[in-house]
Amino acid sequence: MIRFRVLAILLFLPLAALAAERPLKVDRSRSFIDVDVKTTVGSFIGHLDRYEVAITADEAGKLKGGGTFAFKFADLKTGNSDRDAAMLAWLGGGAPEGNFELGVLALTADGQGQASGRLTFHGATQLVEFPVNVTQADGTYAITGGATIDYRDWGLKIFRKAMVVKVDPAVSIRFKLIGTLGAPVTPEAGK
Repeated sequence: MIRFRVLAILLFLPLAALAAERPLKVDRSRSFIDVDVKTTVGSFIGHLDRYEVAITADEAGKLKGGGTFAFKFADLKTGNSDRDAAMLAWLGGGAPEGNFELGVLALTADGQGQASGRLTFHGATQLVEFPVNVTQADGTYAITGGATIDYRDWGLKIFRKAMVVKVDPAVSIRFKLIGTLGAPVTPEAGK
């Protein structure tokens, strides 16, 4: 009987590795990504409406690390088109993009936790760690969190305009992603 159990475990072990993952489908109408910026003459908020996010959950519905978040800086709108254009020029012009690769998502049973990963933009990559909270009710997930970064860590100089306006290098990012899990996708089907 023991041999049969060992044989069964060995036969089914590869199947466990192919366990289906479920992608989180984000509801953009109920989600937000905001960037709080302080200057010498006040403050403003940039709002990101367009982005690509890939977060998955295991069979039990537990969100996993390894997700990605990608965006274009042209989609970060502050409500002032001149300010938006100046930001793109400051970033080097063209069509600058950003990417966050989630490495670790460590959560307690109540959903409080810590996320860490690599944020890449302006040709540089830095480790970013921040607190998160994940709740789930009736099949809907809410992921909230925020981080403060210093844009000089990505090789950017302090933004100044007309010798009067200076943008504080500490920029706060706040987000709330609301979504539901999609249909299971096995690793083979996702290729």
